[in-house]
Amino acid sequence: MVAEPSRRSLLTLGVYATAGQLFSRRAAGELLLGSAASHNWQLGANTAIAGYGLIQAIDTLRELGFTAIEIHPMGVPEPRPETFPGFEFDKLDRAQRNEIRKVLRGFRSVTTHLPYTGLDYMSASGDVCESSVRTLEIAMEATAFFGATLAVLHPQALPEGTLDTAWPRYLDRFRRWGDRARKLGFRIALETGYPRSVRDYMRLIKDIDHDSVGATIDVGHQSRYAELVARVKPEERATPVGIKAYNETTFAIVEGLGAKVFHFHVHDIDPTTWKEHQPLSTGFVDYPKLFQILRRICYQGLLILEISGPGTAMKRLLADNKRQMEALVSRS
Repeated sequence: MVAEPSRRSLLTLGVYATAGQLFSRRAAGELLLGSAASHNWQLGANTAIAGYGLIQAIDTLRELGFTAIEIHPMGVPEPRPETFPGFEFDKLDRAQRNEIRKVLRGFRSVTTHLPYTGLDYMSASGDVCESSVRTLEIAMEATAFFGATLAVLHPQALPEGTLDTAWPRYLDRFRRWGDRARKLGFRIALETGYPRSVRDYMRLIKDIDHDSVGATIDVGHQSRYAELVARVKPEERATPVGIKAYNETTFAIVEGLGAKVFHFHVHDIDPTTWKEHQPLSTGFVDYPKLFQILRRICYQGLLILEISGPGTAMKRLLADNKRQMEALVSRS
């Protein structure tokens, strides 16, 4: 099940994308309304603004005119230098919960990004596993309480060489959380990046086979996929060939999963280092082509800006990136 670095590189991806299109077209016809020429995308941003308090971050995104927002049920709501704000739901009192819910009413759509550090929900240790599961399920309770329609979840990396043997338990864990999400009224979207091959990531989403579990495509999380690493040498990253290969990897995942693509994190990428979550400036991500594909698969989800920068500059960067992304969407 673990993909070997393919000498055919994106030829292999093409096979999976073609097979996935059959799945996605059928699913799109069953689950989504609209045509390839129309879209219902909302542009949002997350509250990862270093040095801001949670309420300040939420208010800032509303003032900038975003209609969607992504909040983080991890961390603390008070401002801290070099740290973006969040919260631990079980540590909020009733007044704090109600205050957060009140300020979120200014948005049409709310999503959450579930905790992803210091957790091992696949651990062989019962105590470690139970604690990690509980942490995530408390964040899921927060997702429902604040009226979010989707929660982003990082698939946990497994020890090298164990993906095959852990696969049934892996699927079972995500299906259980899919059941939980459905009862609570939201969907879960597993973010790109693991497993470490395009083939296995797409296989994971499809093998889970749950109507409440799909994919979050982060445009900057493809750099470590085996197929892309095998195709592009480090010194070729900033070349037209390297940039094209990176974008084609993202396109293959989107086309392969089709209607199972629930969510997007958008930003730019440093061409030389492939460092992600850069403000829009380099033109690395081929958004015109990506948006053509999203129209073709009838994508109806959100586009959430996930950019980094100094807290003192983030309001300006978010406003500028909002204008740029709106222009890209309108021209697509």
